[in-house]
Amino acid sequence: MYKKLLRGINHKLIIATIVITLLPPTAAAQSHGDTIRLRQVVVTATQHSTTRAEAPAAVGVIDGGQMEAASAVNLGQALNFSTGLRVENSCQNCGANEVRINGLGQAYSQILIDSRPVNSALAGVYLLDQLPTALIDRIEVLRGGGSALYGSNAIAGVVNVITREPRTNSASVGNTTSLIGGRAWDFSNSFNASMVSDDRRAGLAVFGHNRSRQPYDHNGDGYSEVGLLKARMVGFRSYLRTGDYGKLNLQYHNIHDFRRGGDRFDLPSPMAHISEGGEHDIHSASLKWDWLPTSGLRHASLFASLQHVDRQSYYGERDDSEPLGTAYGYTQELTLNYGALYSRHFDTLLFLPAEFTAGIEHTLDRLHDHTLDSPDTLRQHIGILSAYLQNEWKNSRWSILVGARMDKHTLVQAPVVSPRLNLRYAPTDHLTLRAGYSSGFRAPQVYDEDLHVGAVNGELYRITNAPTLRMERSHSLNASANFCFHIGSLEADLLLEGFYTRINDAFVNELLFEDTASGYLHYERRNADGAEVMGINAELTLSPVETMRLQLGGTWQSSRYTGQGKEWEEGLYERRMERTPDLYAYLMGTYNPLKNLQLIATGILTGPMLVYHHVHVVETKHAGEGHVHKETTPSFFDLSLKAAYCIPLDESTQLELNIGVQNLLNSYQRDLDSGPERDASYIYGPSLPRTLFFGAKLNI
Repeated sequence: MYKKLLRGINHKLIIATIVITLLPPTAAAQSHGDTIRLRQVVVTATQHSTTRAEAPAAVGVIDGGQMEAASAVNLGQALNFSTGLRVENSCQNCGANEVRINGLGQAYSQILIDSRPVNSALAGVYLLDQLPTALIDRIEVLRGGGSALYGSNAIAGVVNVITREPRTNSASVGNTTSLIGGRAWDFSNSFNASMVSDDRRAGLAVFGHNRSRQPYDHNGDGYSEVGLLKARMVGFRSYLRTGDYGKLNLQYHNIHDFRRGGDRFDLPSPMAHISEGGEHDIHSASLKWDWLPTSGLRHASLFASLQHVDRQSYYGERDDSEPLGTAYGYTQELTLNYGALYSRHFDTLLFLPAEFTAGIEHTLDRLHDHTLDSPDTLRQHIGILSAYLQNEWKNSRWSILVGARMDKHTLVQAPVVSPRLNLRYAPTDHLTLRAGYSSGFRAPQVYDEDLHVGAVNGELYRITNAPTLRMERSHSLNASANFCFHIGSLEADLLLEGFYTRINDAFVNELLFEDTASGYLHYERRNADGAEVMGINAELTLSPVETMRLQLGGTWQSSRYTGQGKEWEEGLYERRMERTPDLYAYLMGTYNPLKNLQLIATGILTGPMLVYHHVHVVETKHAGEGHVHKETTPSFFDLSLKAAYCIPLDESTQLELNIGVQNLLNSYQRDLDSGPERDASYIYGPSLPRTLFFGAKLNI
């Protein structure tokens, strides 16, 4: 069925592309709006403000309207609707999620808060679930190598979370209530308020979020597929103009998060057969001072951001004949990033107007991890000193951006230089061509997967770095064509983008040994020959009239190790990367048949992919004595429908009501492992079964 559907979509897309290409160029003169949002201002592509249409690299934007349409309550749910991105659940017990950009895992991407890289390895374990949309103004996505701007681990791209900024005097409070699979309740509450002084020299935005979710057991084996969750977040963002040219920005938020997966939720974790999860207390803050002369030719800023994570965890397994579990862990991590940036605009530099940017920054990371049932203590102290230069020659037709970044990482012997080149050419008002090259690296440090102790067939596993582990180096190429046109009220935008990334000394995890004394399987991160990821992203945005908008995005790709590949069982190798489907896509459509009524449809298509399955052998006790199977998953289509109605209460107050269903087709995994010996990492497809939801929001 899916093959017929995809063939139909491909034929229609080809026909639509031909029709669009043959349209007369004078049609653009009839435009009167920007429903397709090409004039949105973005900062991630260059570290200074520019419109999406004039950015030297293609930047995807997920704004508040799209997050509302998708009923997204956290960052992970919002990222499903950006081309080239895919979010998946990687743990059947605790529900840890990860985002993949252009076919590469989350460790190859950086998630920034207001352009600062303070989200640490520890925070990254559950970050997509912990960051609520209540604090997010918009999300900017830069696909492809971003190391020249943002340093280590930005090989696949960058997700930049822009927090809410005070703009007007307003407030809102809302609730979303979901019923997961007809059995488990999920309550999500949020509020926002902002205040701006009459002279607009000061402003304050406050936001908060509270969530409570019951555990959900899909196959009735007594073990959760969706874990217990209790979370809250409070924070603020403010600004103060310190004179005619200065502006001070301060942002802070605190996240407290408790989650647990497994069984026996009515008992403490040590009494459960399987229990995975922990309690997180995360403090994040940033301070930035901007100097902005009235001429607009120069800009300087000083910035500092920090994040402190305190985690108390329990990752344990036991049977009734064993004493209470002792698999407690305690982890602390402090991340600090500070530096300075300067930019200068030239009306003419050599041959075109130019924007010169220079910056220096220093990142410190201190990690301490200790578990009660193991003598091992992990201590990692990292320092990264970075400097970067770039110059962008730019007019309405051309952009030529040349830049480089140098990073001195304490775990890498020599400084790493990451160059960058981006070109933009707009031969007409309707067509923009882009091409780029960037180099990047990934240091042999601790990553988020190392700090998430998983369960395989009832056994726990850990990942450590091999003593001889070398850093990864990457080379990325991309080229895109962006075609937009307007006919009367019709607006459309078509993006076709090709990408290629070569990774040398790619990291792979291989089973080192089974420690029967501690009950852990030990995996070691080693270097493979390399890897290649290539593919095509396509995105089509249509707005036939102001009351209708349709956005389609899809990716076809190939992700392969070079050489003999990854050893997945002793003496057996596989070149395909796991959890990387060759095809995935999304759609989002909104329609306003009445002034106050909006109908919304969203869908996520995931094609077949390779997943490893550790099959337990009943005659043996330990998972290491079982078998590993290579599974090719079926295709999944996750369709959601929603209706929202706005009731004006007075000139400035509105009540919004909505109701809908997620995963309408109940396209949920049908071969879930069951029982205490299950392989918790054998999970794929939509993160939720069919789920009903309804919500209300009061705007003042």
